[in-house]
Amino acid sequence: MSTSADKTGNLRRWLSTRNLPYFVVVLVLIHWALTGVGMVREDEQAVVLRFGRVQRVAPAGILFTLPWPIDRATYVKTTEVRTMPVGYKLVDAVRGIPPTPREVEWVSGDTNIINLTLTLKYSLSDPVKYLYRVGPGEADFLVRRAAEACLSRLIATMTVDDLLTSGQVLVQEQTRASTQEALDALDAGIRLVTVNIGRVEPPSNVIEAFNDVATAKLEKARMLNQADGYRKDILPRARAMADRMVQGAESYRAATVERSRGEASQYLELLEEARKAREITETRLYLETMSRVLLRARTIVVDDREGTRIRLLE
Repeated sequence: MSTSADKTGNLRRWLSTRNLPYFVVVLVLIHWALTGVGMVREDEQAVVLRFGRVQRVAPAGILFTLPWPIDRATYVKTTEVRTMPVGYKLVDAVRGIPPTPREVEWVSGDTNIINLTLTLKYSLSDPVKYLYRVGPGEADFLVRRAAEACLSRLIATMTVDDLLTSGQVLVQEQTRASTQEALDALDAGIRLVTVNIGRVEPPSNVIEAFNDVATAKLEKARMLNQADGYRKDILPRARAMADRMVQGAESYRAATVERSRGEASQYLELLEEARKAREITETRLYLETMSRVLLRARTIVVDDREGTRIRLLE
């Protein structure tokens, strides 16, 4: 008990009016030195300033700097994915409030009005540029305006039919690339993660007419596909038939030529024999001809006049 009382007495004597200012100074110095110690979270990076000039960018972990106001640290969440809508407001979407026509309407390349919404997701690639070239309060505004400018230029080169059908993927990719180029040109320190198209549709007052046009185009595509299928079916058959006819004609030509050559050869041989015995040949030819003719005749006339050399009997 006496030892504890002695220690308490010594502390009271040390904290007397004469030593109290020194104690306060020590506490202030300790507190001032601790202002140079901080903790950077896993999803953050710290930008360290020395007398207002960027000194370094510190990763996650314990951060040691010179005490304030020599060094100051600004903590920035660099892995956080942020969302920025184009064509509507997130607050209004949560409340179920539709966007105004001025926000959602765009003019296509064929001077039609189209309702289109877009959602951009982005993160920070360079915390220094983000803080001191853009500013935390202006980053969302910059991303939105850059995307709107790129989207306006792109939609102005496309037809409304492309925007309602196959052109949506192109709009997403081109908007992302163009917006990223614009942000890089401004040294914004912002990296786009994804760009997704929301709803793409014609204005409500003309949607029925657009639906009729779309139905007519689908019917046209169906009829074209049907005609193309018929063409693909009939053309091979017609070509096969034409090939068969050509082959048949070629075969007939070859057979006719060979037969004609044979008959010509026989005729030449007969001609040679006829020249040797003309009278006998003429008689034989006459008899062969008459035999072929009389086979088909119902009446046979016989000339038996005197002096006739040939007698034909029934």
